[in-house]
Amino acid sequence: MNRPHSPAPARHDTATTGAAPGARRLNLGVVAHVDAGKTSLTEALLHVGGAIEQAGRVDDGTTQTDTMSLERRRGITIRSAVATFEIDDVTVNLVDTPGHPDFIAEVDRSLAVLDGAVLVLSAVEGVQAQTIVLYRALHRLGIPVVFFVNKIDRAGAAPETVLEGMRSRLSTALVPLGHVHNPGTAAAEAVPCAWEDPIEAERLTGLIADHDEDLLEDWLARDRPVGPQRLRTALGRLTRAGDVHPVLFGSARTGAGIRSLIGSVTELLPVAPGDDHAPVAAQVFKVERSPGGQRVCTVRMRAGTLGVRDRVSLGGDRWATVTAVEVFEPGGAVQRPRAAAGQITRVRGLDGARIGDWIGCRPAGTTAAAALPEPGFETRVVARDPARQGEVHQALTELADIDPLIALRPERGAARIRIYGEVQQEVLADTLVAEYGIDVDFRDTGVVCVERPSGTGSAALRLGEAGHVYNYALAVTVEPAAPGSGVELVIAADRAQLPLHVYGNVGGYQAAILEYLHEPLAVGPHGWRVVDTRITVTDSGYPPAGPRAAEVRRTTDAVVREALRRAGTVVCEPVDRFVLEAPADELAPVLALLGRHGAVPETLRTAGPVAVITGTLRKAEANAVRAGLHSAAHGEGVLETAPDHYQPVRTTCGGQR
Repeated sequence: MNRPHSPAPARHDTATTGAAPGARRLNLGVVAHVDAGKTSLTEALLHVGGAIEQAGRVDDGTTQTDTMSLERRRGITIRSAVATFEIDDVTVNLVDTPGHPDFIAEVDRSLAVLDGAVLVLSAVEGVQAQTIVLYRALHRLGIPVVFFVNKIDRAGAAPETVLEGMRSRLSTALVPLGHVHNPGTAAAEAVPCAWEDPIEAERLTGLIADHDEDLLEDWLARDRPVGPQRLRTALGRLTRAGDVHPVLFGSARTGAGIRSLIGSVTELLPVAPGDDHAPVAAQVFKVERSPGGQRVCTVRMRAGTLGVRDRVSLGGDRWATVTAVEVFEPGGAVQRPRAAAGQITRVRGLDGARIGDWIGCRPAGTTAAAALPEPGFETRVVARDPARQGEVHQALTELADIDPLIALRPERGAARIRIYGEVQQEVLADTLVAEYGIDVDFRDTGVVCVERPSGTGSAALRLGEAGHVYNYALAVTVEPAAPGSGVELVIAADRAQLPLHVYGNVGGYQAAILEYLHEPLAVGPHGWRVVDTRITVTDSGYPPAGPRAAEVRRTTDAVVREALRRAGTVVCEPVDRFVLEAPADELAPVLALLGRHGAVPETLRTAGPVAVITGTLRKAEANAVRAGLHSAAHGEGVLETAPDHYQPVRTTCGGQR
């Protein structure tokens, strides 16, 4: 590849951006259930694409994309990674994403920057729980999908059975682009479909015409098969629209079917040059720290170009200056003066950037990012050396500054942090050791609860009252509000006694008080966020000199805390609404599992061989149900949950308080 030679910034040639003018780029995700062979497939694609001389092995820890020590130890992908190869005039950026349920948020953030995805299934295990979750996430984001049935050489491989499972659990709009000879043996072969063969052409035409009326009419009017070029064109259009999903077969381990997969994704998935001359628009989907502590952002370029010394906006209201740009090319990230539309690049200098931020502007019509579920559990992070607890808090503060999904709450002698599951705890521990040299333990892990007022409480601070040093008087009443209503603020005090000279008008005062309520309501008497509360300002006053805004804030904080204490609060635990899918013939053990964990089923229906149960379930029991579902449904059950409501708990929530 050409190396940069300091061209003028306005030029967008090969030396400047690492790509020829008009080059086509495909940002391709590789996603799968754990152990379906996703990372091995990434290695095979890079090898066949000429980016690496030999495919690495997950078991040996020699893969290009799993670089964390925990990833190598456990053989799973934890953080999304990028590797690149080139085929003809197409540059393919492979985005290797996590498949473990603890990292579904990481998966969703990575999916949002893709042009298309390869969803990998095992020819032995077939459709698995996370396969369904991933397919639905891709469908929700409008990302075109090509399926790859991997491991056709493994004992027990049954490609046709897997296809049947895909049609019943994922989609009926499947177009198999080949056949498997000798499945389940070392001699297994993936044979591409013969587009010129009349029998094969009739089969493909029938599958594709189900989703293309023009093709159907043309087919019915002919006395011969539709030509292969017409079929390929229709298949590409339907695939890019998400109306059909090509299916290919092969083995990442032996290389069978890999070339056919590469040819299909570059032909059928959306590949476009992008507009290098538009205003810059780029999306941050990964943030790391360099050994020197500098923030390094991995960015998907949507439009325009981004160059060294460019000053750009972050999220619309912050600004930063780019100090270095590295474009992903075969062999790794290469430093370039500029990055162009469609490329994935690593950028330095964006010190205020966080995951999910937009650099420059967000292009019209861009698919919205997935609504990520908030972490449902909280744990105490305690340094094994008590003298280093302050360093733990500082390290977690830095990590939370990078990732908006990490919610940190200080606590005496420890720090509390929100998590998705146990594997994420291991990742956090690994990160603290690797990047900060701190060993930690996790204690009292439980669900994230809330508090609601259980009664009515009033409190006041008067001018001149002992211990009250601020030039502001305030009286409030706290009482319960309707479940799910949030925080309601009522101003019942005499308008003449409000410090409107500070806030302009009653609306400005009310908006300021609502902001001031965040702190006293963030930690209630039992340590949880207070919700569903009506707070009424019953009295207000100030001396002729008038209060400063800071005095109003501090007085509000003290009075509201005291009113909450007097009202009392009840701790409420989260309850999720669930949808559980399982084979209908495994319904009895699945219902027994739900019963053991206190779930409340509401509806039950069957759709062919699949039973679908909906209802409610305490979040504290959701992980136990997921763990038990694997056995109860023989690995074919899927549990999806979403927050529904909170209910009072009889004991301390999650064992944390």
